[in-house]
Amino acid sequence: MSWIVTWTFVAQALLLILGGLTRPHRIYEYPFLAGAMAVSFILPQLPAMIDNRFLPAGAYEMTVCFTILCFAMIRLGWSDTAPALRSFRWTLDEGRLLLGAAALSAAGAVFYFELSRRSGELAVMTGMTGVPVMQLFFSKLLPYGMGIALLCLMRRPSLPALAIVAFDALLYLDRIFVTGKRGETVELVLMVALATFFHRDRTLPRLLVVAGVVAGTLVMESVAEYRDITRTKGRPELADIAEIPVMENFAKGLEKGGLEMPNALILINAADRDMQLDFGAWHWNIFVFNYFPAQLLGQDLKQQLMLDIPRPGPSEYNPVYGTTETGMADAFRSFWWFGAVKFLLISHLLCRVWQAARQGWAVPQIIYMFSAAPAMNAISHHTQWVPSTWLHMALFMLPVLWFARCPAPRGGAAPNPRPAAGSLGTAARPG
Repeated sequence: MSWIVTWTFVAQALLLILGGLTRPHRIYEYPFLAGAMAVSFILPQLPAMIDNRFLPAGAYEMTVCFTILCFAMIRLGWSDTAPALRSFRWTLDEGRLLLGAAALSAAGAVFYFELSRRSGELAVMTGMTGVPVMQLFFSKLLPYGMGIALLCLMRRPSLPALAIVAFDALLYLDRIFVTGKRGETVELVLMVALATFFHRDRTLPRLLVVAGVVAGTLVMESVAEYRDITRTKGRPELADIAEIPVMENFAKGLEKGGLEMPNALILINAADRDMQLDFGAWHWNIFVFNYFPAQLLGQDLKQQLMLDIPRPGPSEYNPVYGTTETGMADAFRSFWWFGAVKFLLISHLLCRVWQAARQGWAVPQIIYMFSAAPAMNAISHHTQWVPSTWLHMALFMLPVLWFARCPAPRGGAAPNPRPAAGSLGTAARPG
């Protein structure tokens, strides 16, 4: 039974990948990105779990079956006939948009710089606390500025847009190089690729994308070793990187297995056994934890706002620091098998944003650019990643987009489908 469910998931992952290769633009759609996560993140962790006699009986099969259901929901939620998002159909003034991008970039750069001054050990940590958390929170303004400037640059090259993109890229690439963060790397690639597609109708070669998925799968087990180098040296040298035994690490990873899917198995099995579900209250607690300023309003009030939910997993559950529990685990802990609907909702909402972006609306294009990578993290980390990202964008990027919004025509008519020069709207991509 273990091998049956495993090969079923392998087939499902390959079908998502192959489906994304049928047409050039499908490599940017969520089902293909989910398939890439399945191949590079989940599948390499499964072989070591199949015959692990220390796992609870039936827990492996249940975990993989629920994972299959979650990925089926992702595919079900994505449809070429889904209605496009009707909100945010704004025409934006390019000049004001670039001013806003410059402001976001400058604000984010301050916090990027402060983070770069910290020790190599702290820079690569996955569980920061205190001031670094605040710095990381506001440093995310920099990619917002870069993404907006990229859209403007791809639509109509200009020196201001190029200057903003070049400045942001230097800081962004430096952080990727120092920390070896996979999420930031994927976000940057998708940001550039989507901006090029939306405004130039050009996509990455599909063979190159497949090669990237394979390469990402092979280097997954070597990321920790790369980060160890940055902890000790701060800035790794090419000679150090070349000495990392990528293939040997990958083989060892297949043999010993990962840590994330075992975390998911323990949590899913405990939730199924005890039926102590949080019914989505966990999402509210994450919002409060991330956005309530305890330093200003008090830790006691913050604790009062948080809801009581069952402790995740058995009493002896103690995950390795820095590892994740996967979105499948929090989905199951919320609504049992019905928790897979979380992935259906994420996929459907992203599809509606994608459809509006394909029609040329600038704001949905920006939303999708910064939602694609979090949607992938919803699989590897937790499903809260997407709503938290949207709230962050609403707080810090939406005011800039509102500032750049062109007044609606008199009489409440829809914006002109062919925006005037110097504006972004519905005629964004050719063809």
